[in-house]
Amino acid sequence: MNMAVMNQSEAPSVVTRDRVICFVNDEESAAALRKGLDGSNLVIRRGTIRNAIRMLETDTELFALVTDISGIDDPFVELERLASVCPPDVRVALIGDSREINFYRELIETGITEYLPRPLTRDMVLELLRPKLIGGVVPAQPDRGGHVVSICGAQGGAGATSIAINLALQLAETTKAKVALLDLHLQNGETAVMLGVRPGPGLRIALENPMRADTLFLERAAIEINDRVSLIAADEELDAQLNITEAGVRHVLGLLRQRFNYVVVDVPVPFPPSIYPVISLSRQVLVLLEAEVTGLRNAYALRNAVTNIAGKDRVFTLLNRADRAGGLPRATIVKALGAEPDMVIPDLGKGMTQAVNLGIPALKHVSKLRRHLTPIVREITGVGVKRKGRLRRLLGL
Repeated sequence: MNMAVMNQSEAPSVVTRDRVICFVNDEESAAALRKGLDGSNLVIRRGTIRNAIRMLETDTELFALVTDISGIDDPFVELERLASVCPPDVRVALIGDSREINFYRELIETGITEYLPRPLTRDMVLELLRPKLIGGVVPAQPDRGGHVVSICGAQGGAGATSIAINLALQLAETTKAKVALLDLHLQNGETAVMLGVRPGPGLRIALENPMRADTLFLERAAIEINDRVSLIAADEELDAQLNITEAGVRHVLGLLRQRFNYVVVDVPVPFPPSIYPVISLSRQVLVLLEAEVTGLRNAYALRNAVTNIAGKDRVFTLLNRADRAGGLPRATIVKALGAEPDMVIPDLGKGMTQAVNLGIPALKHVSKLRRHLTPIVREITGVGVKRKGRLRRLLGL
């Protein structure tokens, strides 16, 4: 079987068909494709390669096709059927469950453009699929160092700090990596209180005068929450006159990224200019809101602010306590945001408040929280549910 005619390394000189059509069977893959292929003439439909074949029997006006082969007993049989109806200049990418490198090589030898294993993330689509499928420059990546994730609360009391704490803990638990939790609310910050610890003055000193922050900074300022997670925070007086500099923020973040695989940052809102390096270096910026008018208004403005600093592909909207009594209806939220929230966490009850009062992570007190954080962890790490006998790393790369 030779399917090389399905895809060509060079695009035709004149392209009149610009649609990119995707057939996927799960909402996580659909969301990742929407984010990663944003800006193209994108159509996402429910289905698998078999649905794609049926479509191509009557509709061949497309530029590229992304289709799911999950659950197909013999995908190569279906690929032969696809080749018989697919125009030679259409670029084809596949999504599936297998992570075996030999399977990947066999698929590429048939002439497809790319194959990605589930679970898909926005980063996978941006970095591995988009350049091959529709061209363009691979998104610029931050300089070498740990993966930065920022959490921004669109309103006071929306739960941003609680989510940042528990996300950091679950990231470490899932990946077995080192995670830093950086709280940039130097006055009135709640991270240390929620964890039942008391920070020292090291963070303020480093942020105001980066020349005084050396490699021993972490040992002086970091508080070990467990063997993989460390908190870097401050507890300055409310009348203290702070002079946080952009150079200080950049230097502290650089030190943390040298030592930790992930850095989860609880970011103050609105962003002072000194905080901009955190946003620009973040791979994901989670804008967290509750279903209230003020949160909705501020979330829209926050998303625009993040887009202006780092680009629209970095920002995700997280609706917290989604089904809380008295909150705005989902239709109103979707209309105001212009789209469904990227991530949703329901109201998990009084156990969340009790965890704060006890000074313990909510993960230890509210069993359902772990399940609702899992999609967020998957988006950040690309790590899904373990499958026996299969590689965890993406195609061994």
